[in-house]
Order: sequence, then C-alpha cells, then structure tokens
Amino acid sequence: MPKPYQPKVGKRWVTVGVVLRPFGIKGELKVRLETDFPERFHPGARLYYWVPPKPEPELEEELFERPKRKLPPRTTQPKECYIESVRWHGESLLVKLKGINSLNDAEPLHGAWLLIPPEERMPLGEDEYYIDDLIGLEAFTEEGQRVGVLKRVIPGSVYDFYEIGKHVLPAVDEYILQIDLANRKVIVRLPELD
Repeated sequence: MPKPYQPKVGKRWVTVGVVLRPFGIKGELKVRLETDFPERFHPGARLYYWVPPKPEPELEEELFERPKRKLPPRTTQPKECYIESVRWHGESLLVKLKGINSLNDAEPLHGAWLLIPPEERMPLGEDEYYIDDLIGLEAFTEEGQRVGVLKRVIPGSVYDFYEIGKHVLPAVDEYILQIDLANRKVIVRLPELD
C-alpha cells in the first residue's frame, strides 16, 4: 500500500492548528488545535499559515487515456501571520488574524495549517518527547539485538504505546529502558511470552 503524500512543508514545520472554517463575518477562524500547548495562541503571537493545494479536477478526455504518473501538487511557502485575538468556542479556538477582517478575507484560509518552525516548539520536561522526534528511532534490546524502527506512537488512556517493528510496547519504564535522541535509538525490553 503506497504511503500517503506528505508535503515537504509538513516535514520542515510543526503544525499547531488547522483552520476548520471561517466563523462569522468579522474574519474569525474556527481552529482545531494540534498542540498540547494552547497557550501558544495568544494576541501578538506569530504563526505561519499554509494552504494545501486543491487537487486538480480530471478532464473527461483524461479518463479514457492511459493513466499518467501523478506528481504531487506544487505547494507554496508558509506565510507569516500574527494573532489579533483568540477565544475558546467549545473544543475549538476562534482565532482572529491581523489583516483578516471579513468573511471574504477568511474564506481562502479554509483548511489552512497553522505552523511554527521546529525551533519554536515549547520546551518539555525530563523524560518527555515530541512524537515526531521519536518516529524513526532504531530500537535495540539490552543485549544489542535490533528490534526494528519506531513507526508510530499510539495514544492510550493511561499511557501511550510504541509500534516498533512487529511489536507494540507500552511506553512505560518496564519496556522502554532508554531513549537516546542524539544517537537516534531506543533501548527496549520485549515482553516474555508464556
């Protein structure tokens, strides 16, 4: 199964919110948070927005031709913006950006990703990690046997789970012994099978 296309902007920037739709007629945007730090949304905060390209409609003649290899759509660079005001609306935020003053101004931002550069991420406490820093780590047992690559982090109600190779391990000290971001590896203990 082919991997879904991820634009380069998604690899170089950190997404902190997604514009769900314009809200009202004064240029506010309804935003779904993609961060554990909602405090980064405050008046005066600098963000960047990026609008994913719309897929091009297929022409009728192309339906009968031999399929061509589709290239990813061209994208634009993220654009700088500043928050003018922000307020909660249920589980979402209503964000007003400077210079976006009407529904017509806000409509082109429908579906935009709100981004920050990676160096502006909030500092974490000891033994806390950003998921994108964990993905791709090589996993080894205490004895040095390679287990695989950490492919994804699965959120759980009490603790997360790490999918590593063909194993899914609870992200607790008993199984995740050491995370070494500098050397891009993690030391794990595999559960004993009965």
